[in-house]
Amino acid sequence: MIIYNLHRLLAISIVVLAFAYGSTISAQQRLTVVSWNVQSGQADPQRIAPRVRAFQDVDIWGFSEVQNDAAAAVFETAAEAGENADFRRVVGTTGGADRLVIIYDSNRFSKIRDFQLNHINSGGHRAPLVAQLRETSTGQELLFMVNHLARGNSSLRHRQAGQLRRWAENQVLPVIAVGDYNFDWSVEGGDADHDLGYDRMTQDDIFTWVRPERLIKSQCSEEFDSVLDFVFVSSPAQSWPATSEIIVVPGDCPDDNETPDHRPVIAKFEMQEATPLDLLMTIQPSLGVRPSLEAVAPAGTRKQQLLQRIEALEAEMRAIKELIKQMP
Repeated sequence: MIIYNLHRLLAISIVVLAFAYGSTISAQQRLTVVSWNVQSGQADPQRIAPRVRAFQDVDIWGFSEVQNDAAAAVFETAAEAGENADFRRVVGTTGGADRLVIIYDSNRFSKIRDFQLNHINSGGHRAPLVAQLRETSTGQELLFMVNHLARGNSSLRHRQAGQLRRWAENQVLPVIAVGDYNFDWSVEGGDADHDLGYDRMTQDDIFTWVRPERLIKSQCSEEFDSVLDFVFVSSPAQSWPATSEIIVVPGDCPDDNETPDHRPVIAKFEMQEATPLDLLMTIQPSLGVRPSLEAVAPAGTRKQQLLQRIEALEAEMRAIKELIKQMP
């Protein structure tokens, strides 16, 4: 019980400090990310590298199906080309020869930590790979995640999607989650024709798809006309202005066992620091302090609701202070 309430204290303190000190970042910051399934073992990293080099002004890459660290190093070097940046890589340890990889601009971001959500992995699949990054010029932090959900096991894929949603419910930092989700969103009529995993992941608006204005198939199989590769956002990142695009180049889907059978997806964001209201709206629901969406009511009503919530939080802090005094 004491540990539970200490976690509540931490969550509450974030809100209190946000109100006490207010925003320290006023300018929007452009952030560009790319997600790509590069089909390890069936596509040549050296053939993929020129495609990676052709992208410019990319800050973070999320790769799935990377064969090993040597292949990841090829992509890291290619990402640096023409960027005047020092990219660094984080290579997942699960998935055998189908690893997940994050490559980020270390001139712009410092890595606080990286970790894998091993409880979401099952039967030799890939545990979600996460990097917590801090923008050095502003202090803005975010969680960047790469996923590759099960393809041949739909029940596992649906369970993974629900587990990702439950994990995201407990995050305060902005979350950008990219990867190959195998949600089979039909290019035509996808709103009614897609995999249940998409609904599990976006339930209660915990995750939002940064949906491309133009939908085209993100994988090359002639058998399917669907989107498998997505960029999702959660927590404060849901309020960031964002666009995405499934990238098509001439000859990008040859059946040559040297070129990836997926197309890259690029997303561009205008990063904005979370306001105290954002924090109140996103803070740990499992701790029982996440406000409901009634906070978007008219201004006068919203002000009264926020004051009532602050009073409740203050009562929580007084109670936790007494608990700490009783600790050995």
